Amino acid sequence: MAKKATSQADKTPPPPGKPSALVDTRVIYCGDNLDQLRKLPDGCVDLIYIDPPFNSNRNYEVFWGETKEKRAFEDRHASTAAYIEFMRPRCVELHRVLKKTGSFYYHCDWHASHYVKVMLDQIFGENQFGSEIIWRRNPAKGLAFTGYPNNHDSIFYYNKDVRSFTFNRPYIKYDLANLDEKTARKYCHRDADGRIYRLDNLINPNPDRPNLTYEFLGVTRVWRWTKKRMQEAYERGIVVQTRPGSVPQLKRYLDEQEGRPVDTVWTDISPINSQAQERLGYPTQKPLALLERIIKASSNENDIVLDAFCGCGTALVAAENLGRQWIGIDISPTACRVMAKRLRDVCHIREDEKLWRIGRGFIVRDLPWSEAQLRKIPPFEFENWAVIALGGIPNKAQVGDMGIDGRIYPVSATPKKREGELAFMDVWYPIQVKQKDKAGRPDIDAFEAAMMREDRQKGFFIAFDYTADALTEIQAFFTRSGKTIVALTVKDILEEQIAHKLA
Repeated sequence: MAKKATSQADKTPPPPGKPSALVDTRVIYCGDNLDQLRKLPDGCVDLIYIDPPFNSNRNYEVFWGETKEKRAFEDRHASTAAYIEFMRPRCVELHRVLKKTGSFYYHCDWHASHYVKVMLDQIFGENQFGSEIIWRRNPAKGLAFTGYPNNHDSIFYYNKDVRSFTFNRPYIKYDLANLDEKTARKYCHRDADGRIYRLDNLINPNPDRPNLTYEFLGVTRVWRWTKKRMQEAYERGIVVQTRPGSVPQLKRYLDEQEGRPVDTVWTDISPINSQAQERLGYPTQKPLALLERIIKASSNENDIVLDAFCGCGTALVAAENLGRQWIGIDISPTACRVMAKRLRDVCHIREDEKLWRIGRGFIVRDLPWSEAQLRKIPPFEFENWAVIALGGIPNKAQVGDMGIDGRIYPVSATPKKREGELAFMDVWYPIQVKQKDKAGRPDIDAFEAAMMREDRQKGFFIAFDYTADALTEIQAFFTRSGKTIVALTVKDILEEQIAHKLA
């Protein structure tokens, strides 16, 4: 284990009640993580774990816990290029906020893992790559198709600086009642009381140790221990001579060992199933044991853990239970509300501003805009909010958009042409945003023209509401052209009632 370096910033005592002098902790931020990450100072986080959307062609309709409140979550990145373009600036910021002694874990599946690895090598550096952890989710099923079933996730592990990083080696305790074949061969002896042990060598590998050269039980060797220690161990029964004249050996009991060192293939942690007590109904919820292993291995007590795609908050719960500080970010207001409830119910900490200020409670920041607030913000800011909330990518230019404020890439896209390995797929849907109380027929006409010009089969329009003429024209446009305009209101987005319209 490399020794953890201490920067000058680490030596600065935090203000009373505040665990870190650099950054607020025990905070959940609701919003685009790119915006929030840019507000954090350099080198302020000890450990980062992210489990972003997998580009996995899934539409999730789920029910949350006891309230049975229906919510929807979708992975809507169409192409690998769209996914990588979305993730790259976020990973650049995550690298920036990671301490020199910090570690980074990126959880993904087979859909884009090979492209993710290339991107992370570019950002962190190939030499900073630690390993690819394979987490086997569950036994193979659904074998009706041809080929091998995809049955694992990849977790890419990087260090900010391979010369100095925190690592506490994890072990898996031996199952004494069900030993694997290799361990059973090694630990093949049992005491009268049933304790399992193996015999280990007591000879010193360095033959030039006169002070450790002596006779013991009729055998002269260069021993590992002093004669006094050997005699004490013999009297305790842990040094044995199996027959007269044989070299004495050490009894090494299996139940006293730390366990089997965890390697890069994790098969001992089961996924969340329908009967799991910790199950919340979040479609990609990861088991608490998985996050506990990562956090224990790559951080120490009171270190700061960041999850920038924290979903239902498993990383935050694990960090809180293990005595770490934490920061969570998620764009979904529902997810932020769910993880806050989970922290209250499972960790028994209060969501309270006053307690948080003295280092005890936690807070949630930037929960959803209200319609009244959204009416007041600048138009370009409103456009970006609407496009991102829909799951799209805003235009980089704020002028000359030709009637299109953003694009959303459907999961079924296929490429018409390639311009390099990460070329965009050709299939995409335009998004038009109007900060109007009621979008009218002229607004719809202009968007129709943009759709015809770009030859798009579907488009999304966002406004506070629509006139009757606008809705009539949307239907007439479909009748004439077969092209669909999905009319969404700001209320639809705020109340997260958009999944059925995005199908």
